[in-house]
Amino acid sequence: MEFTYTTRIATTPEQLWSALTEPEYTRRYWFGVAMQSDWRVGSPVKWQNMPEEDFQDLGQVVLAADPPRLLSYSWHLLQPAHAMLFGWSDEQLTEYMKEPRTMVTFAIEPEGDGLVRLTVNHDGFEPGSVMYQAISGQLPGSGGWPGLMNNLKALLETGTPLATVPSAVGAARGDE
Repeated sequence: MEFTYTTRIATTPEQLWSALTEPEYTRRYWFGVAMQSDWRVGSPVKWQNMPEEDFQDLGQVVLAADPPRLLSYSWHLLQPAHAMLFGWSDEQLTEYMKEPRTMVTFAIEPEGDGLVRLTVNHDGFEPGSVMYQAISGQLPGSGGWPGLMNNLKALLETGTPLATVPSAVGAARGDE
């Protein structure tokens, strides 16, 4: 199974690449998450959930990088923070963590008139995957890629993301 989402953003390919790869950008539209890597094939993609925490290696690895046109990396598995966010029991999380690692690819294509088409393709899901439900926005409490990409679009076009912390994430982190 795969999930594909496409949006058009008034920006440049270079600005969009920066927004996808620079921690100070990702933190602004990814609900506080900063991502860090040197973005070379084989390098880890590390996550930082809170500014005071260290960057964590969740097993994500850069699979392809062609700045500013293409970025692909393996996707993390479900984590204890997800259980807290979605109200899963330890048993549910243990079961969901058995899902295979997936892959996300960002294709960046200039369209002219100051627009760039961003296509997010996330694949490798088994039927019934909870991660698929989360990234597609079908899991209550998750906006998935559509929510993230709308937030990114707003940030690049207006300077302000649509939301800084969704209510479910804020509650899981104690922000509310």
